[in-house]
Amino acid sequence: MRTFMSFVTIGVSLMLLQGCGALMHPRAGEYLIQAKGPTGLATLSNLLIQMEKSAAAARSGQDVDANLSVLHDQQHAFKKWLCGVTEAEAKTPAFAKLVTLSQELRPIMHRLMHHAREAAVRELHLDLYLKRIGELKDALSAVKA
Repeated sequence: MRTFMSFVTIGVSLMLLQGCGALMHPRAGEYLIQAKGPTGLATLSNLLIQMEKSAAAARSGQDVDANLSVLHDQQHAFKKWLCGVTEAEAKTPAFAKLVTLSQELRPIMHRLMHHAREAAVRELHLDLYLKRIGELKDALSAVKA
């Protein structure tokens, strides 16, 4: 019983210190470091480029493969970095649109992971995901302007 309580205490401490994402998506931080730009918006732009490449690579995969896992982790890095913009940028209507579009990625990814073995459904969801990435790029450009 004492050992079990020790594990529970350690687990809760890790989640409080690092957040659940650090345990469930440990590579998200790596992609964030790779995408780091001179500004928060540049980092978001670089992450979108990474995500677009990963989504294209995931087309040829089967089940929840490495490419789909990479895309999933990159999506978490993007979500995490939405807080990395300036206060003035965050107050723009274009940024509000960016946040809304980024929230639409979550259910698409959920369905994509759920139907990863079904090639036709996987393709449809990847097409939708790529369309949202294009819309995110447009919204990001509007924030930059």
